[in-house]
This record gives sequence, C-alpha cells and structure tokens, in this order.
Amino acid sequence: MARRRLSWTKNNVSRLEKVKEILFDLSEYKPLTLRQVYYQLVGKGYIENVRSQYNMLSNLLKWARIDGHISWNDIEDRVRAYHDHSGWIDKYQYLDSYMESIEKSYIRDLWQTQGKYIEVWIEKDALSSIFSRVCSQYGVSVIVCRGFSSVSFLHDFKDRLVNRDEKENVMLYFGDFDPSGNEMLESMKITLKDEFGIKGLHFKRIALLKDDIFTYRLPHNPDALKRTGTRAKKHLKAYGDLAVELDALSPSVLEGKIKDSVTNEIKNIKAFNAEIRIYNDDLEENS
Repeated sequence: MARRRLSWTKNNVSRLEKVKEILFDLSEYKPLTLRQVYYQLVGKGYIENVRSQYNMLSNLLKWARIDGHISWNDIEDRVRAYHDHSGWIDKYQYLDSYMESIEKSYIRDLWQTQGKYIEVWIEKDALSSIFSRVCSQYGVSVIVCRGFSSVSFLHDFKDRLVNRDEKENVMLYFGDFDPSGNEMLESMKITLKDEFGIKGLHFKRIALLKDDIFTYRLPHNPDALKRTGTRAKKHLKAYGDLAVELDALSPSVLEGKIKDSVTNEIKNIKAFNAEIRIYNDDLEENS
C-alpha cells in the first residue's frame, strides 16, 4: 500500500516558504542536512525545538523534493554511503580516469615550513563538507570520529604522527556540547597520551564551548540529556541542562571558527604563502 502523500495545505505551504528562506540564506553552503535546516528554523523562532517538529520537517522536506518544490541538491544525507564497484567500459576509459585522478590528487604540504602537523577532528560527519571546504584551502586533514573513537582508529592517528616527531602536533576538535560530546575529547586524550604514550600532542577544543551557546543563542537539544548514567550526572552537575548540537551553529559562524582555528596555528605567514605560490605554480604546470 502506498504511503499517504503530503497535502500542500496553507500551513504546509507556509512552512515550505520558511524552508526556502533558509535554503536561500545558506545557498553557498548547500547541500544542507535536515538537522541544519531544523536548527536554523528553530533559531529563527519558526518552529519549536521538539521531536514532533523535527519529524514534521523530515516529512515536509521529503515531499517537497518528490513534488519538485525544492531541488534534490538542496539536502544531503551524509550518514549513508554509496560504494561504486561498477567498473569501466574498457581499459582505455580506466586509463583516462586514472590519469585524471593523478593530476587531481597532488597536494603540497603547506605546513612543511611551520614546524607543525595539524588535524581537525569533528564529531559529526553531516558537517564534514563545510570542514573540508575550509581545511582543503590550508592543507589540513579533516577526521570524522563519529562518537567515541575505537582504539584502532586512534592507533591509526598515532601512526600518522610517527614521521612527525620533530613537529608540534595539534588536534583541533569540534563536537557537541552535551554529556557525550564533552567527554569524547577527554577520552581520546587519555588513550593517546597515557595509554599510547604520545608526547608533545596538543588538544584544542574549538567548538562547541559554553560561551557559544549564549553568544549565538543556540537552541538546546531536548534529546541529548538522558538523566541516567555517569556522564549525564557529571554534565548536569557542571552545566545544568545545557545541551546543544554543533549543527545548531550557523554554517557561516562555523566556517569562521574553522578558518580562525587553523590560521591561528600558522607561525610564519610569509613562508606559508610562499608554499601556496609554489603549489599553484605546480598545478599550472600540470594543467
């Protein structure tokens, strides 16, 4: 039996117009996630920050795309992935694709004169496109940890630091402000520094910070605070009922925080810009 289609009542059309407003305002950051659209609507006071409104928006965006009111390219789902194993028509198509990929894969180490190795770690894969867009300009890798990282995942990070013992190693961390989000970085610190014995590794939490919640008037996440468990009790004691997702930040604000956190690590801007010029010259030679 087919599912019931959404009826474009006056109320639903009004909701859709507010969604279109968000999509227009954030057009340079598209595609957006459902959660990003949701928090922007909450922040503007268009909807309440409750699960029923989130479910309503999910259904609205589904039928808005099916019925052609907004583009499929406006919204993305970064949780699911497509692994392409379809192959090539023949070896010549493969060779053309291979040569093209070689040209695109060259990335110069822009930090080789800075005495630093930096990685940006984020809790949310749904936001990785914003991070990648900014960090790619500065030659900084983006790591999506998606919750509490396994010991294997952290050991891979340790291996990346092996050949960089002479450098200052920095992890710039972005996560939710909730019981789990605040504990993830501390948990990684214990594994990497105490259990793996990594020395000279600096951890810097960039967002979300408590001040961000009040500075940007961010809406709380009503589902993040489970009242049981050690982490929840610790969080409630320290911060009360403050629980906010990183997605609640405006993409433009988040982009600014990413850029500032990375550029603040540059010791010698003249040398860094010289590396960029060399890189651009290399790309021109290969084009």
